[in-house]
Amino acid sequence: MNAAVPSRRTLLSAAALAGAAALTSCARSGSGSPNSAGRASTSASRSGTGAPGSTGRDPLEDGPPADTAASARSTPKAWRYTHLANTWNGSYQALAVTSPDDVWALGAKGGLKDGKRPTALFLDHWDGNRWNSHPLPDEVTPEGMPWALAAGGPDDIWLASRPADASVPSAYHWNGEKWRALPTPPVAKGQLSWGGGVDGPWLAAAGPRHLWLCVDGKTLHWNGESWHLPELPFNARSITAFRPATPDGTPQAWVVGNEGSVADNCGADPCYPQPASARWTSSGWQRLDTPTYRFPDPVPPEASAQLDTVVHDAERARLWTLGTNDFAQGEVDDEPVPQTIVLTGAGGSWTKRQLPYTGRGVGTSTTVPDGTGSLLLDSQTRLTGDGRIVRLGFPADVPGPPEQPSSSAAKSAAPSSTSPSPSPSKKNSGQSMDCVATCLVPGTRTVLAAGAVRAFLPDSGEQPLRPMLARYDAVEDA
Repeated sequence: MNAAVPSRRTLLSAAALAGAAALTSCARSGSGSPNSAGRASTSASRSGTGAPGSTGRDPLEDGPPADTAASARSTPKAWRYTHLANTWNGSYQALAVTSPDDVWALGAKGGLKDGKRPTALFLDHWDGNRWNSHPLPDEVTPEGMPWALAAGGPDDIWLASRPADASVPSAYHWNGEKWRALPTPPVAKGQLSWGGGVDGPWLAAAGPRHLWLCVDGKTLHWNGESWHLPELPFNARSITAFRPATPDGTPQAWVVGNEGSVADNCGADPCYPQPASARWTSSGWQRLDTPTYRFPDPVPPEASAQLDTVVHDAERARLWTLGTNDFAQGEVDDEPVPQTIVLTGAGGSWTKRQLPYTGRGVGTSTTVPDGTGSLLLDSQTRLTGDGRIVRLGFPADVPGPPEQPSSSAAKSAAPSSTSPSPSPSKKNSGQSMDCVATCLVPGTRTVLAAGAVRAFLPDSGEQPLRPMLARYDAVEDA
């Protein structure tokens, strides 16, 4: 939908925290403040059923985040915390994983719980033996948010910015020894507002030579030597990619979004934007036939169908894309039920999947495959291979923060992966897991989630955030 003409449609949940992770089988959230649900695709119900219960195992000691030992796994229907940073003043905002021994998490501290711009960024890296604080390029600051991580392979890490303030995006590459700043990308003026209109992964890498960014409804491509702006006949909202089988092979990438806008001049009939998709070829983007969606007549006001996210299941060689068929709710008496769009395919065509009744919106910003052929629609909802919906519980609570942390203490708190955890303090009224980014660990059935533990302190009204990684270990018949 054209952001120049704001839609009055009702979203079932808000956009999640800024940041990204864009590796094969990774997903990220949109811009905004921390939120455990992410941007929601509409489902068969317009009322949520509340947060899932805390049914996970106790948090692990600060060891391997994707340990293969049976004792490290989560329960079949709940997440388990596997790494906690030593601060209640920040959140992880991006995630990239190349193996169980190579995990990258970009975090921010300061201001997040109040909806303000953070004061500092930090990068943590699990190298197979320990967590380390990894240097960031000098140019990387909170002013460039949102920032995204992508991984084309070991020693092949990408970091990019898609600023929400209309400034030019930037990108950096880590080759295992140092960061390299890429040249300034060209401006990509599309039909969406700058820095907005993207819900799924907006950064994707395919090895050390190929990088794509979704910016302002367009895509930017780095070919190892220079940027260019490939032609794309629709508004880009999300992108995924993986490296070619041979060094000189054509990289595999797909982009999804929507074509048209309710603001277009369509004559006597209202415009009805439709889902759109394309795949990368040696000559650029090649459009794919994409299923259409339409409400029965009379069509409700501002009806619009779009694809919000696309992810690649490397373990099953499948693609998944999710979106919405929605409208401006509350304007007519006889309203249809909004739809969640679910499509899957091998890369050249799409097949519709019927989504069972979920009772809540689906946060497409953290959609990720789980290695069994099933799909986490979001951090709370799993679509099994045989079409069932399974709700996933939060991890068990962790020791809480002080009831009323002083502002000076909050400002001085610095994330440290090697410092001991805060000691337990006054009991709070509950916690939630704010999921920002998800990645399937390659070659496993372990999904890692990055974000924050959110504590609710009833006396002070504070909601401090602690950067966290959690794991979900999928079981095929669960």
